[in-house]
Amino acid sequence: MPPVQKLEDQWELVETKKFPEYASFPFEKFNPVQSAVYSIYNQDCSAVIAARTSAGKTVCAEMFMSNEVHERGNKAMYLCPLRALAKEKIDDWTDKSHHFGSKKISICTGDYRLTAARRKELEESDIIIMTSEMLNSRCRNFKSEKNEWLKDIGTIIVDESHLLTVPGRGDHLEVGLMTLSQIAKDLRIVFLSATMPNVNEIADWISYELTGKQTHLLVSEFRPCPLGVHYERYWDGTKYYDELEQEKVNTALQIVDDYSDDKFLIFAHTKRTGNIMLKALRDSGYQAEFHNANLEKAKREKVEKSFRDGPLDAIVATSTLAWGLNLPARRVIILGVHRGLNEVDTYDIWQMAGRAGRVGLDPRGDVYVLVPEKKADYHQKRLGKHQPIVSRLLDYVGTEESPHYKTLAFHICSEIHHGGIKTVEDIHKWYEHSLAHFQAQHFDETIVDQTVELLKKFSVIREEEGELKVTGVGKVSSMFYYSPFDASNLRRNFTYLFKDGVESNDIYLSMALGNIDTHRGGICNRQEKEAMDKFAKRIRYDFNDKIPDAAIKAAFVYYCILQNGNAPPIFNAFARTLQQDFPRTKAVLDALDNMSAKWEKESFFKELEARVSYGVPVEMVDLVKLPNVGAARARALYSAGFRTPQDLLDNKSKAEKAMNLKSERMLKEIYEAAKLQALTSGS
Repeated sequence: MPPVQKLEDQWELVETKKFPEYASFPFEKFNPVQSAVYSIYNQDCSAVIAARTSAGKTVCAEMFMSNEVHERGNKAMYLCPLRALAKEKIDDWTDKSHHFGSKKISICTGDYRLTAARRKELEESDIIIMTSEMLNSRCRNFKSEKNEWLKDIGTIIVDESHLLTVPGRGDHLEVGLMTLSQIAKDLRIVFLSATMPNVNEIADWISYELTGKQTHLLVSEFRPCPLGVHYERYWDGTKYYDELEQEKVNTALQIVDDYSDDKFLIFAHTKRTGNIMLKALRDSGYQAEFHNANLEKAKREKVEKSFRDGPLDAIVATSTLAWGLNLPARRVIILGVHRGLNEVDTYDIWQMAGRAGRVGLDPRGDVYVLVPEKKADYHQKRLGKHQPIVSRLLDYVGTEESPHYKTLAFHICSEIHHGGIKTVEDIHKWYEHSLAHFQAQHFDETIVDQTVELLKKFSVIREEEGELKVTGVGKVSSMFYYSPFDASNLRRNFTYLFKDGVESNDIYLSMALGNIDTHRGGICNRQEKEAMDKFAKRIRYDFNDKIPDAAIKAAFVYYCILQNGNAPPIFNAFARTLQQDFPRTKAVLDALDNMSAKWEKESFFKELEARVSYGVPVEMVDLVKLPNVGAARARALYSAGFRTPQDLLDNKSKAEKAMNLKSERMLKEIYEAAKLQALTSGS
């Protein structure tokens, strides 16, 4: 096999009119990165393009993809790190003015069900846009779902491919590529990456383990708009979280005041801090908006247009915006280098920093990284070194003496479920194609044996006549992309809950939800322990002293949600996460019920989902089920003496007063639903 071929920036710029007529670009010449790619886009090769943000990597992707769908005659796939970016790409590429506008383009992310119609659409598509998790899922289910269209993928573009090194996500990209390269036999893989220290190693892995083709490697320092980096110190002499966040906001506001004529993009690591920053900007007279992945398309476009061309002075954003959305600013501020108690990874900081400087508009871009005064030198040195791309397949929790290989366990379970692994020897063969193996990460019989035995202990897999097979718990884990240990814990916890007849006790119910492997391995700081002290004492009295604080923390937050929807402010972010994730948790519980435990508790879990989603006690569930009611109006109705839908029908004027609702349309919808519920329940 030919070795990796290195490319360099091509400073003799290629005119875009030389590109085949099936693709057109809105500028006269390709830049140095794109001009280098022009020499290989139509070759039977793979590529790794490591270049700065704003170096035009998307155009490089379009060169490969247009060649694939027009000349090579296969499908092109584009992998995005986030659903929001996938939606932005399909918006761009389905526009009739774009050279992909006449092509059939499909999007397949976690919020799209794979129906028969969707499968037919994917079969007929020229270009498919996905997230890495969805690629892994579709590849793993290749046989059971009859995803024959995967065989037709000729070129896959992996945008922001340094996602490989992100804990909790990189392993899904790694395994997805391992599997796709076995399904699509003539695959070209194109990595678009930031400049990382070991991209040459990644190029070798693509050639020698995935495609068998020559891989071209371009490491570019080209940046069309020079970047100035400034480390700004904020006072960190307080132990209180809110005061620290306010210090960051005050420091950022001073920078904005110093350059009040410029546009600012301000990155916050949590929505809570982002909202504090937004309020501070508005209170100081600046026009500002909060941008995050949950914005509807129309609202997002309005905000971005107002920022680019209108009066908007600043956008506050979560780090989502840094992963590929095309919204640069003259100046960028990064509000600190911690997310909670954890340090933000170097690659995340530089993703955000890369948004500084608008090509063709600004002479340069400036980024201001806020660092705590006491450890400013440490963080400046840390951020000065780019992190290498490292496989996350063998990440573990626990200690070196007693490691818990949760990531590996999930993938082994799923591979057994789908027939890729049948014996312990198969695990080693499967592992040989991984980046982890290529990077010579330690992997031996001890790791395999320990992980297999743990999966057996948790009743996730079993061995029959020398062949490994999944149990019902293992099937649920694989089908729902859920930790096998969490699935096992939920089955155990709810089995005891129903057996003891205590499912109506919210403390016991909260423990059934909270005391699972993932939560047990979490973090609980001193302030959180203080906030849940009374609850923790009750738990340790009713259960035992060996339950970790982190599991009690999860149970406490669930309990607060179930009681009244309100946890102490320090738990707000965690509570939102639990509520947002609960539809999947409920789906897992339903599947465990149907495929393994046979609790026959479908209605119970449906009611539980309503309680967690709205944050209400059990007696208000029937009220929140009514359209246009929700938690706040349900509480108002309950306080006014309403208990059932029939109660509303019996006293409409009192109900309308309690809800403070005058819309005839909304009231009609409420009463029609109340009438239907009353008939169904017989109340």
